[in-house]
Amino acid sequence: MKELLKCEFLKTRKRYILLTALAITTADLCWVLYGNYSEDALAKGWMMFLYQLPLVNAIFMPLLSIVTASRLCDLEHRGVMLKQLCYISSRGRLYDAKLLYGLGIIMISLSVQFITVFIGGKILGFGGVFPAKLYFPYWLFTIVPTIAVYIVQHSLSLLIKNQAIPFFIGVIGEFCGIFSMFLSQLPLLRKLLIWGWFGALQFVGSDWNRETRIANYYLLDIDWIFFTITVIVTAALYFVGRKLFCESEV
Repeated sequence: MKELLKCEFLKTRKRYILLTALAITTADLCWVLYGNYSEDALAKGWMMFLYQLPLVNAIFMPLLSIVTASRLCDLEHRGVMLKQLCYISSRGRLYDAKLLYGLGIIMISLSVQFITVFIGGKILGFGGVFPAKLYFPYWLFTIVPTIAVYIVQHSLSLLIKNQAIPFFIGVIGEFCGIFSMFLSQLPLLRKLLIWGWFGALQFVGSDWNRETRIANYYLLDIDWIFFTITVIVTAALYFVGRKLFCESEV
């Protein structure tokens, strides 16, 4: 496995995949941190972030997964390189190596986001103590949906030579996931779409007063049962994707 991971690094070091992923993460952070904050917003900043970040993640994390998976797999489909690799290594090990390498890039990007959100909140002067007990489940609820989306994109990019197809599937899924977050009357829709899990696992709500233009944030019940289901489904997506690739003729 170490040899395959090293091979992935050597093949992709001049494709600037990590740099591209960090550029997408930077756009994500600019969206989150940019703006003129009122005194009320600064006082409620940590809760405000917990309310806003799931929506921003639903936009940028699937995009990050689409671009990373596509760029990692596009190289293999050129000149039947993928078939050549399958002769020197089993399909299962190849699937796992490319998945681990891609997830490594995703996790670096997520780590940058998490750290920058904390530092940014401190620099902006958010009131109160950093609520680590709330941000820990938020981080879990960001990592698992992102991994699930990446596994789907990784599998599609390996199975389909034309990378435009996985790209459009991912974009459509992302759009549906974002749209589901605005349909509060249909919470089941978010849970049925892996791209909607960012919203389904959200545990901070908001009431905005039009007259005073002040938003109040409040905690919702954390659905640990559904989170457990997402972990199980994510594992199932991995085994299904791996099996399909091992049985494919790509």
